[in-house]
Amino acid sequence: MGQNASGRQIPLTGHGVRVEGRRLSGGRRSRPSPSYRTAPTEPLMSRQRAALRLSLKALTGAAVLGALLALPVAPASAATAKEAAKTAAAKARPTKASVPAAPACYNRTEHAAEQMMRLHTEMMVVGLTCRTVVPDKKPFDIYKDFSVKNRALLSNSEASLISYYKRSGSGGNATRQFDMFRTELANEISRRAATIGIPQYCANFVERSAVAKDLTPDDLRTLTSDEKNAGLMHLASRPLCDVKVVSGPDPVFAVAQATPAPKAAAKAKPPAKPKPKVAAVPAKQSVAAR
Repeated sequence: MGQNASGRQIPLTGHGVRVEGRRLSGGRRSRPSPSYRTAPTEPLMSRQRAALRLSLKALTGAAVLGALLALPVAPASAATAKEAAKTAAAKARPTKASVPAAPACYNRTEHAAEQMMRLHTEMMVVGLTCRTVVPDKKPFDIYKDFSVKNRALLSNSEASLISYYKRSGSGGNATRQFDMFRTELANEISRRAATIGIPQYCANFVERSAVAKDLTPDDLRTLTSDEKNAGLMHLASRPLCDVKVVSGPDPVFAVAQATPAPKAAAKAKPPAKPKPKVAAVPAKQSVAAR
């Protein structure tokens, strides 16, 4: 409202006009309507900071993804480098001189020791196989009596063979190799007994076991070490080192075969005589009537 010269108030606006949130209508005041309020504008700096945060998150995610993709490549390259280094070191390392293995032959003591083990193992198989076939002869008791009587000689024979396995340098436990030899020897004798036939085997070898039980240590030494005076042929898994083997496998000779003579070329057949040419008989001619 304004005032004129006469002091009367003059309305500045018409009825219903809004001024600064108030409507001048007949001196009535009204509060501004909420529908006309507007939200404050977002500051520019806040929008820039939000955009910056989004860009930083994107860059961080890309960096993490790149690092994860590069992880498997590093171990593979490291493993390849290690393998290459090992190969180079193996090539550069000087090769050890190969140690020549001991000859596969027995000395006299070892050869006699195997003969003693063969005799003792044979008596064991006879005792176990024939004790039910001829129980009255007690073959297993014969074996036990022989073992007790010649305990020292048997122990020395075992020690000689174990010493051989150590000397041969075949590797492994020498005592275990000796036990394997005894087991294989017993299996071999059992197969032979089955081939002969158990009744026939027991009828022959039980008597031999009884004779062996009565031998003295000197008799056993002669039996196992003196093949000529013992009157038998020794079987052994290895030959004697000081005995030259006379018989051996037959050498293989390369037999030259004569090349067959080339077959004589077959004589060329003379050219066939040309047949005389015969004039062809003219075909019948038809005479046209005039």
